[in-house]
Amino acid sequence: MQKHDIDTPALLVDLDIMERNINTLADFFADKEGTTFRPHYKTPKSPFIAAKQIASGAVGISCQKVAEAETLITAGITDVLITNEVVGAYKIGKLVSLRRHAPGLMVCVDHILPATELSEEALRQGLRMSVLVDVNVGQNRCGVEPGETAAAFAKEISKLKGLELKGFQCYHGILQVWDQKNGMEEKMKEIERCNALIVGTRDAMGAEGLSTEIISGAGTGTYRWQYPVMTEVQAGSYVLMDWNYHISAPEFDRALTIFTTVVSTPSRERVVVDAGYKTASTDAGMPILKGIKGYDYASAGDEHGILTPTNPDREIKIGEKLELYPSHCDTTINLFDQYYGIRGDEVEVVWPIAGRGKSQ
Repeated sequence: MQKHDIDTPALLVDLDIMERNINTLADFFADKEGTTFRPHYKTPKSPFIAAKQIASGAVGISCQKVAEAETLITAGITDVLITNEVVGAYKIGKLVSLRRHAPGLMVCVDHILPATELSEEALRQGLRMSVLVDVNVGQNRCGVEPGETAAAFAKEISKLKGLELKGFQCYHGILQVWDQKNGMEEKMKEIERCNALIVGTRDAMGAEGLSTEIISGAGTGTYRWQYPVMTEVQAGSYVLMDWNYHISAPEFDRALTIFTTVVSTPSRERVVVDAGYKTASTDAGMPILKGIKGYDYASAGDEHGILTPTNPDREIKIGEKLELYPSHCDTTINLFDQYYGIRGDEVEVVWPIAGRGKSQ
């Protein structure tokens, strides 16, 4: 099957670029003793891609939700960190049941109540659950405060007989593209502040005799400067990339595109394609047309997008198939059921996006 035979809208992955991205991160960590990488599944949502990342040297995979972890474990990937809190009897019960099939399954905790419930459920099922303390180092979302506060909480967690404390998580998500709004100098200052909090937390926990075997965090936009204070890095977007993240991490190229067809050309000022809100996430900006300069894309409803010429390279004709770079790979991927893996103009593989919609 050739690329031009694919029905649209569709999601394409340039396999050559994806493989270069995988190798770029793996090569970076090849000589970094004491630090490895644990790619985040929330971007590709595909066990096939996760398996390639593990084959490149990743210690395991990280994900956000129990349902995402289930798709990985079902596919035979059992060293999984859920980088989120799990609350409620149903989810906790399911989480512990998955632990039975995945000895490397871990989860984050930041409150004694669900941690106690998790411990009790693990003991009820005859297991121990591995946990990381979630520490807030600037994201201001979940997590206990760093340093002595984190160490005091970790000490309480270590007393719960159904849990095994492995260390802590310290993810600062908004820091990944901090340079785009605040400049690189300010980003480096924030990285230094964040790293100091991580070291302070590590030292405070160590002083209490608590495990810091795993210190997990960072991402595609900060791994180069944060890896020395961590044992593993959770880079996710690096594998496929979008045009927005590419600005902050240009060493990784854009492997992901939305394949779309021109369905109408009502005037010289309006080219209509079949990719709208249902296929192109716009939370980080509008998609960008690949390979042809001088057109701006704007969503025009659920099923349509409009390309407006500014200073175009050439005229776009009805029936043409085009590619768009999305602005946010994670949320765009979640709109599709499958990837078409392309090498040149040939469709080499079709991969289901097993983690799509797994928000529970």
